[in-house]
Amino acid sequence: WRGGISIKEEFSDIIVEAPLGSRTKLTLPDGTLVWLNAGSRITYSQGFGVGNRKIELIGEGYFEVKRNEEVPFLVKTNSLLVKVLGTKFNVKAYFDEKSVVTLAEGKVEVETNDCKNRLTLKPNEQVSYSGSSGLALEKNINTNTVKLWMKGEGAFIQCRLDHIVRDLERKFDVKIVITDHSLSSEVFTCRFKDTATIEQVLHLLKETRRLDYLFEGEQIRIFKPLK
Repeated sequence: WRGGISIKEEFSDIIVEAPLGSRTKLTLPDGTLVWLNAGSRITYSQGFGVGNRKIELIGEGYFEVKRNEEVPFLVKTNSLLVKVLGTKFNVKAYFDEKSVVTLAEGKVEVETNDCKNRLTLKPNEQVSYSGSSGLALEKNINTNTVKLWMKGEGAFIQCRLDHIVRDLERKFDVKIVITDHSLSSEVFTCRFKDTATIEQVLHLLKETRRLDYLFEGEQIRIFKPLK
Protein backbone atom coordinates (compact mmCIF):
# COMPACT_ATOMS: atom_id res chain seq x y z
CA TRP A 1 0.00 0.00 0.00
CA ARG A 2 1.22 3.46 -0.85
CA GLY A 3 -0.89 6.55 -0.05
CA GLY A 4 -3.89 4.27 0.48
CA ILE A 5 -3.48 2.77 -3.02
CA SER A 6 -2.57 -0.87 -3.62
CA ILE A 7 0.48 -1.10 -5.88
CA LYS A 8 0.82 -4.34 -7.86
CA GLU A 9 4.30 -5.03 -9.13
CA GLU A 10 4.42 -6.04 -12.77
CA PHE A 11 7.07 -8.63 -13.49
CA SER A 12 8.26 -9.49 -16.99
CA ASP A 13 9.05 -13.05 -18.06
CA ILE A 14 12.52 -14.57 -18.20
CA ILE A 15 13.13 -17.15 -20.92
CA VAL A 16 16.06 -19.59 -20.91
CA GLU A 17 16.66 -21.84 -23.91
CA ALA A 18 18.91 -24.76 -24.81
CA PRO A 19 19.38 -24.62 -28.61
CA LEU A 20 19.44 -27.75 -30.74
CA GLY A 21 22.74 -29.56 -30.34
CA SER A 22 23.42 -28.24 -26.82
CA ARG A 23 22.41 -28.43 -23.14
CA THR A 24 22.04 -25.70 -20.52
CA LYS A 25 22.30 -25.64 -16.72
CA LEU A 26 20.94 -22.81 -14.55
CA THR A 27 20.09 -21.95 -10.97
CA LEU A 28 16.69 -20.38 -10.29
CA PRO A 29 16.34 -17.55 -7.73
CA ASP A 30 15.17 -20.02 -5.05
CA GLY A 31 18.30 -22.16 -5.46
CA THR A 32 16.62 -24.86 -7.58
CA LEU A 33 18.98 -26.40 -10.14
CA VAL A 34 17.67 -26.96 -13.68
CA TRP A 35 19.26 -28.79 -16.59
CA LEU A 36 17.68 -28.25 -20.02
CA ASN A 37 18.08 -30.74 -22.86
CA ALA A 38 18.53 -29.72 -26.50
CA GLY A 39 15.60 -27.89 -28.07
CA SER A 40 14.09 -27.01 -24.67
CA ARG A 41 12.91 -23.80 -23.04
CA ILE A 42 11.69 -22.64 -19.65
CA THR A 43 9.81 -19.43 -18.88
CA TYR A 44 9.41 -17.92 -15.43
CA SER A 45 8.54 -14.54 -13.93
CA GLN A 46 11.09 -12.05 -12.62
CA GLY A 47 9.05 -12.34 -9.43
CA PHE A 48 9.75 -16.08 -9.17
CA GLY A 49 9.89 -17.00 -5.48
CA VAL A 50 7.76 -14.03 -4.41
CA GLY A 51 4.59 -15.91 -3.51
CA ASN A 52 4.94 -18.44 -6.34
CA ARG A 53 7.47 -20.80 -7.90
CA LYS A 54 5.88 -21.55 -11.25
CA ILE A 55 7.72 -22.24 -14.49
CA GLU A 56 6.57 -23.31 -17.95
CA LEU A 57 8.55 -25.96 -19.79
CA ILE A 58 8.75 -26.89 -23.45
CA GLY A 59 11.04 -29.85 -24.07
CA GLU A 60 12.99 -31.78 -21.43
CA GLY A 61 14.36 -30.67 -18.07
CA TYR A 62 15.78 -32.23 -14.92
CA PHE A 63 15.04 -30.41 -11.67
CA GLU A 64 16.60 -30.50 -8.21
CA VAL A 65 14.08 -28.42 -6.29
CA LYS A 66 14.88 -26.55 -3.07
CA ARG A 67 12.31 -27.51 -0.46
CA ASN A 68 9.78 -24.83 0.53
CA GLU A 69 6.55 -26.21 1.98
CA GLU A 70 4.89 -22.80 1.96
CA VAL A 71 5.49 -22.19 -1.75
CA PRO A 72 5.14 -25.35 -3.91
CA PHE A 73 7.21 -25.62 -7.09
CA LEU A 74 5.05 -25.93 -10.22
CA VAL A 75 6.09 -27.08 -13.70
CA LYS A 76 3.50 -26.49 -16.41
CA THR A 77 3.80 -28.20 -19.80
CA ASN A 78 1.46 -28.26 -22.79
CA SER A 79 -0.48 -31.16 -21.24
CA LEU A 80 0.55 -31.62 -17.58
CA LEU A 81 1.04 -29.75 -14.31
CA VAL A 82 3.70 -31.12 -11.95
CA LYS A 83 3.51 -29.96 -8.32
CA VAL A 84 6.38 -30.51 -5.84
CA LEU A 85 7.75 -29.28 -2.53
CA GLY A 86 11.36 -30.43 -2.79
CA THR A 87 12.60 -33.28 -4.94
CA LYS A 88 14.56 -34.46 -7.99
CA PHE A 89 12.66 -35.31 -11.16
CA ASN A 90 12.78 -35.29 -14.95
CA VAL A 91 10.09 -33.89 -17.26
CA LYS A 92 10.05 -34.57 -21.00
CA ALA A 93 7.34 -32.65 -22.83
CA TYR A 94 8.20 -31.80 -26.42
CA PHE A 95 5.38 -30.76 -28.74
CA ASP A 96 3.67 -33.60 -30.64
CA GLU A 97 5.26 -36.20 -28.38
CA LYS A 98 4.13 -38.17 -25.35
CA SER A 99 4.81 -36.32 -22.07
CA VAL A 100 6.83 -38.22 -19.46
CA VAL A 101 7.58 -37.39 -15.79
CA THR A 102 10.18 -39.51 -13.95
CA LEU A 103 10.79 -39.19 -10.20
CA ALA A 104 14.26 -39.79 -8.72
CA GLU A 105 13.75 -38.57 -5.13
CA GLY A 106 10.92 -37.21 -2.99
CA LYS A 107 7.31 -37.02 -4.16
CA VAL A 108 5.52 -35.19 -6.98
CA GLU A 109 1.90 -34.78 -8.02
CA VAL A 110 1.13 -34.92 -11.73
CA GLU A 111 -2.17 -33.57 -13.03
CA THR A 112 -3.51 -33.20 -16.54
CA ASN A 113 -4.21 -29.61 -17.57
CA ASP A 114 -7.92 -30.38 -17.88
CA CYS A 115 -7.85 -31.38 -14.16
CA LYS A 116 -9.52 -34.71 -14.98
CA ASN A 117 -6.65 -37.02 -13.99
CA ARG A 118 -4.09 -36.89 -11.19
CA LEU A 119 -1.36 -39.20 -9.88
CA THR A 120 1.20 -39.00 -7.07
CA LEU A 121 4.60 -40.46 -7.94
CA LYS A 122 7.03 -42.22 -5.61
CA PRO A 123 10.79 -42.53 -6.28
CA ASN A 124 11.71 -44.59 -9.36
CA GLU A 125 8.23 -44.26 -10.81
CA GLN A 126 7.35 -42.74 -14.17
CA VAL A 127 4.10 -41.47 -15.60
CA SER A 128 3.50 -40.89 -19.30
CA TYR A 129 0.62 -39.03 -20.90
CA SER A 130 -0.89 -38.69 -24.34
CA GLY A 131 -4.30 -37.44 -25.38
CA SER A 132 -5.27 -40.85 -26.72
CA SER A 133 -4.08 -43.09 -23.86
CA GLY A 134 -4.27 -40.77 -20.82
CA LEU A 135 -1.96 -41.23 -17.81
CA ALA A 136 0.04 -44.46 -17.58
CA LEU A 137 2.15 -45.35 -14.53
CA GLU A 138 5.32 -47.47 -14.66
CA LYS A 139 7.31 -48.59 -11.62
CA ASN A 140 10.93 -49.64 -10.96
CA ILE A 141 12.40 -47.15 -13.43
CA ASN A 142 16.19 -46.79 -13.67
CA THR A 143 16.37 -43.02 -13.21
CA ASN A 144 20.12 -43.02 -13.87
CA THR A 145 19.37 -44.07 -17.45
CA VAL A 146 16.66 -41.41 -17.80
CA LYS A 147 19.06 -38.59 -16.90
CA LEU A 148 22.07 -39.71 -18.97
CA TRP A 149 21.30 -36.83 -21.36
CA MET A 150 22.52 -34.40 -18.68
CA LYS A 151 26.07 -35.68 -19.29
CA GLY A 152 25.63 -35.74 -23.06
CA GLU A 153 25.26 -39.52 -23.09
CA GLY A 154 22.37 -41.47 -24.55
CA ALA A 155 20.57 -44.73 -23.86
CA PHE A 156 17.64 -46.18 -25.77
CA ILE A 157 16.18 -49.34 -24.25
CA GLN A 158 13.67 -51.06 -26.52
CA CYS A 159 12.67 -47.72 -28.10
CA ARG A 160 10.85 -47.16 -31.36
CA LEU A 161 13.14 -45.93 -34.13
CA ASP A 162 11.03 -42.82 -34.83
CA HIS A 163 11.36 -41.83 -31.14
CA ILE A 164 15.12 -42.41 -31.25
CA VAL A 165 15.40 -40.30 -34.39
CA ARG A 166 13.63 -37.35 -32.75
CA ASP A 167 16.08 -37.38 -29.84
CA LEU A 168 19.08 -37.67 -32.17
CA GLU A 169 17.86 -34.77 -34.30
CA ARG A 170 17.73 -32.52 -31.25
CA LYS A 171 21.00 -33.71 -29.73
CA PHE A 172 23.07 -33.39 -32.90
CA ASP A 173 21.02 -30.65 -34.65
CA VAL A 174 20.56 -32.73 -37.80
CA LYS A 175 17.67 -33.75 -40.06
CA ILE A 176 16.98 -37.50 -40.29
CA VAL A 177 14.45 -39.07 -42.63
CA ILE A 178 13.21 -42.67 -42.28
CA THR A 179 12.43 -43.58 -45.87
CA ASP A 180 11.01 -47.02 -45.09
CA HIS A 181 8.00 -46.27 -42.87
CA SER A 182 7.81 -49.85 -41.62
CA LEU A 183 11.11 -49.16 -39.80
CA SER A 184 9.57 -46.36 -37.74
CA SER A 185 7.81 -48.67 -35.27
CA GLU A 186 10.65 -51.18 -34.93
CA VAL A 187 12.39 -51.13 -31.54
CA PHE A 188 16.13 -50.82 -30.94
CA THR A 189 18.49 -50.73 -27.97
CA CYS A 190 21.77 -48.84 -27.87
CA ARG A 191 23.87 -46.69 -25.53
CA PHE A 192 26.57 -44.16 -26.36
CA LYS A 193 29.03 -41.84 -24.59
CA ASP A 194 29.10 -38.05 -24.70
CA THR A 195 32.00 -38.11 -27.20
CA ALA A 196 30.02 -40.09 -29.80
CA THR A 197 29.27 -38.48 -33.16
CA ILE A 198 25.98 -38.89 -35.00
CA GLU A 199 27.68 -41.26 -37.44
CA GLN A 200 28.96 -43.44 -34.58
CA VAL A 201 25.45 -43.67 -33.09
CA LEU A 202 23.97 -44.57 -36.47
CA HIS A 203 26.69 -47.19 -36.91
CA LEU A 204 25.60 -48.79 -33.61
CA LEU A 205 22.07 -49.03 -34.97
CA LYS A 206 23.35 -50.34 -38.30
CA GLU A 207 25.16 -53.19 -36.51
CA THR A 208 21.75 -54.71 -35.76
CA ARG A 209 21.62 -55.39 -39.54
CA ARG A 210 18.05 -54.11 -39.57
CA LEU A 211 18.79 -50.71 -41.05
CA ASP A 212 21.34 -48.74 -43.05
CA TYR A 213 21.94 -45.00 -43.43
CA LEU A 214 23.30 -42.49 -45.91
CA PHE A 215 24.37 -38.86 -45.56
CA GLU A 216 22.74 -36.85 -48.35
CA GLY A 217 23.62 -33.14 -48.26
CA GLU A 218 21.92 -31.53 -45.27
CA GLN A 219 20.04 -34.65 -44.17
CA ILE A 220 20.54 -38.28 -43.22
CA ARG A 221 18.45 -41.01 -44.78
CA ILE A 222 17.66 -44.25 -42.92
CA PHE A 223 16.45 -47.25 -44.90
CA LYS A 224 16.23 -51.02 -44.87
CA PRO A 225 19.48 -52.70 -45.96
CA LEU A 226 19.62 -54.54 -49.25
CA LYS A 227 19.55 -58.29 -48.79
